[in-house]
Amino acid sequence: MTMSSPKTIIKLMMLLIGITLRTSLGQINILTSDLSSTVISTVARRSETSEMGTWNETNWETITLRNQNADPIHFLGSTSSSTSSSSSSSNSNSANSYSNNNVIESAILMPDANNNCQSGYFHCNGTAQCVQQRANCDGEVDCDDGSDEWNCDNEVDAKYWDHLYRKQPFGRHDDIPIGKCFWPNENLSCPCRGDEILCRFQQLNALPNNLPVNNLATLDLTGNNFDIIHETFFASLPSVESLVLKFCTIREIASHAFDRLASIPLKTLYMDDNKLSELPEYFFTKGNQLRILILARNHLQQLNRSNFENLQGLQELDLRGNRISHFTANIFANLPSLEVLHLNENRLQLLYPEMFPNTLSNLHTLSLAHNQIKDIARETFPFPRLRYLFLAGNQLTHIRAATFCNLTSLQGLHLDENQIEKFDLHAFDCLINLTSLLLTGNRFQTLDPQVLKRLEKLQYIYFSRFHLCRAAENVRVCDPHGDGISSIQHLLDNQILRGSVWVMASIAVVGNLLVLLGRYFYKSRSNVEHSLYLRHLAASDLLMGIYLTLIACADINFRGQYIRHEESWRHSGLCAFAGFLSTFSCQSSTLLLTLVTWDRLMSVTRPLKPRDTEKLRIVLRLLVLWGISFILAAAPLLPNAYFGTHFYGNNGVCLSLHIHDPYAKGWEYSALLFICINTISLIFILFSYIRMLQAIRDSGGGMRSTHSGRENVVATRFAIIVTTDCACWLPIIVVKLAALLGCEISQDLYAWLAVLVLPVNSALNPILYTLTTAAFKQQLRRYCHTLPSCSLVNNETRSQTQTAYESGLSVSLAHLGGGIGGGSGRKRMSHRHISYL
Repeated sequence: MTMSSPKTIIKLMMLLIGITLRTSLGQINILTSDLSSTVISTVARRSETSEMGTWNETNWETITLRNQNADPIHFLGSTSSSTSSSSSSSNSNSANSYSNNNVIESAILMPDANNNCQSGYFHCNGTAQCVQQRANCDGEVDCDDGSDEWNCDNEVDAKYWDHLYRKQPFGRHDDIPIGKCFWPNENLSCPCRGDEILCRFQQLNALPNNLPVNNLATLDLTGNNFDIIHETFFASLPSVESLVLKFCTIREIASHAFDRLASIPLKTLYMDDNKLSELPEYFFTKGNQLRILILARNHLQQLNRSNFENLQGLQELDLRGNRISHFTANIFANLPSLEVLHLNENRLQLLYPEMFPNTLSNLHTLSLAHNQIKDIARETFPFPRLRYLFLAGNQLTHIRAATFCNLTSLQGLHLDENQIEKFDLHAFDCLINLTSLLLTGNRFQTLDPQVLKRLEKLQYIYFSRFHLCRAAENVRVCDPHGDGISSIQHLLDNQILRGSVWVMASIAVVGNLLVLLGRYFYKSRSNVEHSLYLRHLAASDLLMGIYLTLIACADINFRGQYIRHEESWRHSGLCAFAGFLSTFSCQSSTLLLTLVTWDRLMSVTRPLKPRDTEKLRIVLRLLVLWGISFILAAAPLLPNAYFGTHFYGNNGVCLSLHIHDPYAKGWEYSALLFICINTISLIFILFSYIRMLQAIRDSGGGMRSTHSGRENVVATRFAIIVTTDCACWLPIIVVKLAALLGCEISQDLYAWLAVLVLPVNSALNPILYTLTTAAFKQQLRRYCHTLPSCSLVNNETRSQTQTAYESGLSVSLAHLGGGIGGGSGRKRMSHRHISYL
């Protein structure tokens, strides 16, 4: 080979590096430009209001971030520019720009002539400003009056949860010390506190004696042993407003046992956490004043009509945590004052109109959460004043039209943690006053905007995936704003993350191209097999660089308006191809690293064994590894119900890692790739390098300190290789396992794992296995000396000396016909161990 070839190759490498660096620097400039434009526009907005507080239209600026005309799928040849325009120009064209998807709006716009904001924007409370949906309740003030950060707490849901988890009776007066009572407590059989008697966990089997007759608000008998409540059990019960019988192992209640309540002003009765399997036929007599009845977490299986007779004043009934599978309308027909009904955590499977009576006209809260409800018939709920309906944690798959048509006052609806896959277009049409809708934890991937169109008062909506917010542009607060990687605006939301993708892509592409071209033009005369493996490893890692470049280009293409193209991008063939590349690269790189390690292990532990130089066997090994990797990566692309329609399109960066949704379709396959295969390879590599280091030290015992120093160099290189493998694979394995075990994974952690940690091996392998080896540096010095401007000319003597030393570590002594200066066989074997590595 002539010396012109090295010059040509070096020039080509310099050109590739220049192009890549220019691209990366261009992205940094874009990020800086975007940031500076945002700061300038913010400063302008804050200073452009007159002293009287009036609006100065001429001073406002609307920043147009990017002009986008490319097809959202075929974008690789598209170009974009960044411009800024005045507010008057922006507003005159805003409707046309919005409809044609040609202009990306700023976070703040001016209202139109009628003081209305365009779709997807919301009016500030006291200023003539319109903010985007994403700007509401994002923790940063955008309106001049700060009103975009007002009312961010969902009061509709907060009231319910505050009531459900209100303080237990024992904790309501915990600011009063025990012993400070309204009566002299010398003769009391139980401790007292204020107007409460606390006979808790006293092993009682009957009511205590010496109870105060007057001014008793609460009698707390929690944790005693009242196995059966007989007819005369409460005969000596004094006048009390609240009676607590929690954890009292009650199995049976005799009829008429609570007749005493008709003559005392008892308002609240707690009988939760007992062992009741049924209620007495005559539970309460006429004349009682009971307002709250708590029967939660018993063993109740069925209810009778007479169970709740004579409770015309009852306002809250808690039956959660029982075993109720069915009931009819007459069960609750005699509760006209009922306001709150808890039936959650039972065994209900179907809901139909005959289950609920028409007499519950005051009911405002109904909880049917965490049952086994699979279907809800139309017009099941005849509650005109119902404000909160909880259906979370059931097995609903389809929400039909007119399901909630009698709930015209409903404000909060929870349908989260079901299995909903489909909504009829008119499923929510009757909910004209709905302000909060919770839909997280369901299976639907898309949502037609028509489903939410008639919910004009909806203020809060919650999804599991941020891209569904596209169907709720007119809802003030839509959560989540992103998934850690992408957001409504950008495919790569974090600016540091965005820059990191370009850096990793540049290193992976340039580094692996250097390895491929360098090893192609300068083939090693010794250990051809090992060199061939490293070339294939570089080809595998180059695919990861191409994948990162595709994602980075897609981010540029969708910058500022990602939500509009999010679905078409994830479902596109290009995203599927990108996902295929990433999986193909990851698996082939893992298997090739394992093969390279095996090859090194055999060479070090068996240095005198003849090497297998038969080219067919080497090629077959590589074909098997590439074939396995190709099949694993291509399997999700085949039409198969197991993987679903868009396995790689589960996220914006088209990865099969699926940490954010660990049990999505094909989750076992994802676990096989990122847990099983990676774990086996990592253990094998770790064991192999430890075994190699041990073999080198065993064969070099008693040698000079020079060889000891070389062993330290080898040990250091081994440690670096193992550390980088662990840094790449171990976090992925641990986080994937944690996600499958139900641990909540931070969105930021998921983003960095997917974009930075996963491809780290592809960027570092060229450096570890080729670019830092003595042979590569030796060849680089030789070619550099041929260049007139080379800075190493003055250091030729030093370079030659250093090269001679390093080549002793890189060229196998087995090809030199003997040891260095003779010596024992053990010494020669040690030289072979070290020089190979």
